Amino acid sequence: MPQNKVKGGRNGLETNNSFTKKVTSLINVEELKSSYLTGLNISDPLTGEALSDQTYKLYIDNAVSMLEHYLDISITPVTDYVELKDYRMNDYVEWGFFQLDNYPCIAIKKLELVYFRDENGEPTTVTTIPLNWIRLQAHDGLVRLVANAKIAPSLQVGQSGTFFPELLRASMVPHAWRFTYDYGFCDGQIPTLMNYAIAALAAIQALTVGGNLVLGAGIASSSISIDGLSQSIGTTASAENSAYSATILDYSKRIFGTRDNDPFAVLGILKDYYKGSQMNII
Repeated sequence: MPQNKVKGGRNGLETNNSFTKKVTSLINVEELKSSYLTGLNISDPLTGEALSDQTYKLYIDNAVSMLEHYLDISITPVTDYVELKDYRMNDYVEWGFFQLDNYPCIAIKKLELVYFRDENGEPTTVTTIPLNWIRLQAHDGLVRLVANAKIAPSLQVGQSGTFFPELLRASMVPHAWRFTYDYGFCDGQIPTLMNYAIAALAAIQALTVGGNLVLGAGIASSSISIDGLSQSIGTTASAENSAYSATILDYSKRIFGTRDNDPFAVLGILKDYYKGSQMNII
């Protein structure tokens, strides 16, 4: 029997239109090689040993971690995460407004009122909010509560049948709510632009190593002469550039932009989409 949980609309992140696919699986090693490192054989010229798949996987993992830290969201799925939120009267009267710390939110599994603590200071569940009260905006982790017209007997805490009157009289109670939820991106649901950023960042790491292996770090040309026969090889490498610097620069321009606040920079687009304008009031 499937576990009860609340899912929210993903605002266009899911589509059944195969011609305009907006989500895909996380880039893997073979896709990175074939689509972003096309025609390149990154290997040690002395031993002939190619860069291992484990190394490519490390570059992908590094890229994922870079984006998670920069965007302040989770790409890797996290399950059964527990988060405590304060009760605030102003938010509560606005349809129980909450902002989850982690998103996109895959599903909310439980919302509990934990006003009391036991003798060890651990939260004690006073009541569990019915899942059909919860309205989840999955993309940015916004949660609101819409109570049923008739409050269930299990939620009538006060003698008058009200829903926890002590809370309603307080302006703020620290850590009165406990959420249990999953967040990140489900398998096969990585947004296409996010996947591109991961692939480009991973490719830059591979190209940096590969460029140094063509002739050696900082070596721009090499020549051999034996008995009047000579052979020379020149590359675009120099003391400051590697053999694949042009490709690295191209990926870097697309990811980071060519100027401050470049509207076409991929990282800027993702940052605006998932975080938008941030404002703190002190």
